[in-house]
Amino acid sequence: MTWKTSLLILFATVMVAFVPLSAYATVEDGNLKKITSDGQYEIGMTWQPAGPIEPGIDYLFNFEVREGMTQKNIDDASFDFKVVKDGIVTDSTSTNSGSITQTINFEKPGLVNLMLTDVNSSPQQVEFTMPVGTETKTKDGITYAKRTMNAEPQIFFCGSAKDLKTCLKKEIKGDVGWFGKVTVMIYAPGWNEDSDKRDSIGHLAESALTITSRSGAGNFELGICNDQATGGDSKGLIETSPDSGVFYGRLKLSGMDHDINNDGTKETALGGTSCKNSPFDEYAKIETGRDGAVTVNWEYNPEDDSTVTKSMTYEWSVAKIAFVEESYAIGDKVEFKFNDKDLGGSMGKDKVDLDFRVWSDSDQSGITVNITQDKNYKMKKPFHFLLIDHDNSRGDRLYAQEGDNIYVEYTDTTLPREGPNGESWSKADHIEIVATTSVTSGYPYVTIR
Repeated sequence: MTWKTSLLILFATVMVAFVPLSAYATVEDGNLKKITSDGQYEIGMTWQPAGPIEPGIDYLFNFEVREGMTQKNIDDASFDFKVVKDGIVTDSTSTNSGSITQTINFEKPGLVNLMLTDVNSSPQQVEFTMPVGTETKTKDGITYAKRTMNAEPQIFFCGSAKDLKTCLKKEIKGDVGWFGKVTVMIYAPGWNEDSDKRDSIGHLAESALTITSRSGAGNFELGICNDQATGGDSKGLIETSPDSGVFYGRLKLSGMDHDINNDGTKETALGGTSCKNSPFDEYAKIETGRDGAVTVNWEYNPEDDSTVTKSMTYEWSVAKIAFVEESYAIGDKVEFKFNDKDLGGSMGKDKVDLDFRVWSDSDQSGITVNITQDKNYKMKKPFHFLLIDHDNSRGDRLYAQEGDNIYVEYTDTTLPREGPNGESWSKADHIEIVATTSVTSGYPYVTIR
């Protein structure tokens, strides 16, 4: 999105009426903030590349709402994001995450106004006025502490994404699963050497990208990934598109061999640390245990010992299972939802056979439902079976009678060290997780007077 010289970004705090801002404004390496006059909120704005704003440069802007006294981020604040040129709104979007990140390009020199409003539906405003390019006027006491146009690299972890905008929408902020793929994306416009091709980074010894994994099962290290390491076509992290200055690759957290279905056998063949053949599909894999952290390091300037580093943490979690409805009638299609982040969205497909045990009060033997039912091994849709009262249970049909309870059970063998109620579990422990619903008549009750 290209922004012209006049730009307004609208935003507000929770106040009944408009309250003017204090004169507090500072800039330090691309970081500008203001505090409302009542001290209730601080509005933070950062941009990269840091320093003076110049025309024709793609700047990565981030806006955040924080508490005025503690400067803690407010993660659930909603606000409208509008672009106004010459008094006319030219673009608009909304967010409810308390922050927003956008790539902005200013085409011409001049004064740029940035205004934020409508935080939690309040009319209070926060305005920034900034000089662009050759504009010599200053507002808000703005001075620039840094003048380099090469932004220091930033690392992001996210779900499947092939551009920075998508990555920021899918950015991982909490624990990741111990098994599965994560996109590693590095914003590094200063390493965009050829505007006509997709550059790469991290594959040379003099500017190496390395990955380490730390867990109770041990520490694992992954060195430089390039053609020589893989025997294929790997050249480190590759640019998302020509001239983007953003580089990415898919990293697989490979887990470790473990008895997932509690049959007494370690059959998953998980684990391993190695470079792979393609940043698009799998740049590399690194072994992970029950809990720990994975750290990505890129020494982007070895002469100055400059390194950018970011870590993501992981640990096993307790599975969740629940029926969609509180009760069902004979003949109904019964549905239940299931989620276990530890399965990584594909483990049940080709690593291990996983089943749910389903039974009723009238049929204790019941049936089994496989996690691959309807190719639903990613657990995005409910699992299902039918209730019958005229035949034996078989296939996806469960025998039950009116008044019965029906049950679905999953054995969870990937438990965290501490449970939600203070339980202490070892890596070898397992628990049965059971959800319950009931069988009703399916007919409304009629009272005859």
